[in-house]
Amino acid sequence: MDYVSSTLNENIKKSIKNIYDLDVDSVPLEHPENEKFGDYSTSVSLVISKKLKKIPLDIAKEISKDLNHKDIYFENNYGKYPLFSSIEAVSPGFINFKFSDLFLKNQITEVLDKGDSFGSNISGEGKIIIIEFSAPNPNKPLHIGHSRNNFLGSSLSELFLFSGYNVIRMNYMNDWGTHICKSMLMYKKYGEGKEPDKKPDHFVGDFYRMYEVEHEKDPQGLDTELSDMFKKMESRDKETLNLWKKITGWAYEGWKSTYENENVVFDRLEYQSNYTRAGKEIIDLALKEGVAIKDSTGAVVAKLEEYGIPDKVLLRSDGTPIYITQDIQMAKENFEKYNYEKRIYVVDKRQTDYFKQLFKFLELLGFKWAHRLFHLAYGWVSLPEGAMSSRAGTVVGADEVFDKILNLEKEEIENSMKQITNLEDTSRKIALGAYRYGMLKMDSKQDIVFDVNNITKFEGNTGPYIMYTYARAMSIIEKAGFDASEVSYKAEDFEAVVLSDREVSLLRDIYKFPEIIMSCVDNMTPHILANYLYDYCQKFNSFYGEVPVLNAEKNTRDFRLFLVLGASKIIKNGLKLLGIKAVEKM
Repeated sequence: MDYVSSTLNENIKKSIKNIYDLDVDSVPLEHPENEKFGDYSTSVSLVISKKLKKIPLDIAKEISKDLNHKDIYFENNYGKYPLFSSIEAVSPGFINFKFSDLFLKNQITEVLDKGDSFGSNISGEGKIIIIEFSAPNPNKPLHIGHSRNNFLGSSLSELFLFSGYNVIRMNYMNDWGTHICKSMLMYKKYGEGKEPDKKPDHFVGDFYRMYEVEHEKDPQGLDTELSDMFKKMESRDKETLNLWKKITGWAYEGWKSTYENENVVFDRLEYQSNYTRAGKEIIDLALKEGVAIKDSTGAVVAKLEEYGIPDKVLLRSDGTPIYITQDIQMAKENFEKYNYEKRIYVVDKRQTDYFKQLFKFLELLGFKWAHRLFHLAYGWVSLPEGAMSSRAGTVVGADEVFDKILNLEKEEIENSMKQITNLEDTSRKIALGAYRYGMLKMDSKQDIVFDVNNITKFEGNTGPYIMYTYARAMSIIEKAGFDASEVSYKAEDFEAVVLSDREVSLLRDIYKFPEIIMSCVDNMTPHILANYLYDYCQKFNSFYGEVPVLNAEKNTRDFRLFLVLGASKIIKNGLKLLGIKAVEKM
């Protein structure tokens, strides 16, 4: 809890105790949607009215009167100053709090003092978070669905790091199974000896698509060949394993530039192939504890139906493990090694039931850390013309999307900028901003209809608009010849500056930024930050469009330049947490 909310909680509780001799556990606080009602509001009077058998508005008036007589202040390096300019009771029983202008002006001090760390906190100090994301199949290129996964996982990683956590960004490669054999089989039949003549993951993907075409012609025959190849893999046939290494190696090589374009990095790579024999001890424990049974075919099945979850096969009748046994083993080994606070799986919503099975099974086995496992489910990505399909050939590759965005942004920059010092670098940064922001501004639970033409615009709720606003702020500072390092900001020096409504609106959003970060971490919702930035940039552009900065009177001019500088810091910090690199000039 931040200083303001903790101060409010403490003082409101004391007032209630003082007036009514009543103890309350917590005080509800929120920011009014309409800023004219103030900066904070509480409905505590409504909450306690039944117990006191009094009219809520009367209670609110009595509490606000008591609070107005208290010395509620904030401190900085220069003294103590009033925190609020007004504390007012309003119908039907709310109490609204409006910050003093000096407190609002002091927010610039907070931003400039903390710089790149403004908005950060230490709530996760000493705690480890594992975020498993991407998790592609190394038999084809990444598609735009993977991009949404990558952006969610990497942005969450940045947010947790900003909150003091030790974050392990993990990529679990699904490199074992018949899905890999599809590309291997086609390469063996039609590509033996060929080397990639294009980006290696696309080269491998061509053989995967070839399998789907060939399967239509002879499904039974190809199924048999595929099964035979996988049996050879399972028995560790040397020739088959060499082919497997070649195919997956090409996929990994190709992915490197895709991840680089998307600004996605990992701390640890795990491979399904290392866990193909996993889970035997846990399966034996499950059978012993009665959490699983052997059915009539000899398969081992976790019994979960009584908990409203479908039963789950753990071992096939031939004794080979199902995918879930590998996840069970990895979750256990990771906890034993890292003692993680949370392990977050970023996987699309189609796997929701699967993760319910996984988590419940581990809970029933008595693993106390099972409650530390979380599934961040996200919605599907479709195109304006409809859903993607591998069979129909309508899957859109991540590389293809990025290249299209990059070309659109190059055209936009060439048309709008007179002097271009580094077209390629600037275009790539803006293209990445458009791509990432276009995904991250949406609630992860929602499906996305992804239209490249909409996300690349320099107006509206887009990445380029946010980036342009940052560049505009930096341009103002440059034009002013303003060097903040040569001037120290003290709110007291600008006490006489009368704030316009646009300035008040910008200052109010400064103190909300750290709260937004906490909310994003607590709820795993980077879209809250994205939309905060859009709203903030709208307010900034309205401010600059209506309030003179460069032509203002000296003291007011300096204050407004400090405000612009503070705004630039917030936008830059927010973009970084979304995995977007700010551009100084646009």
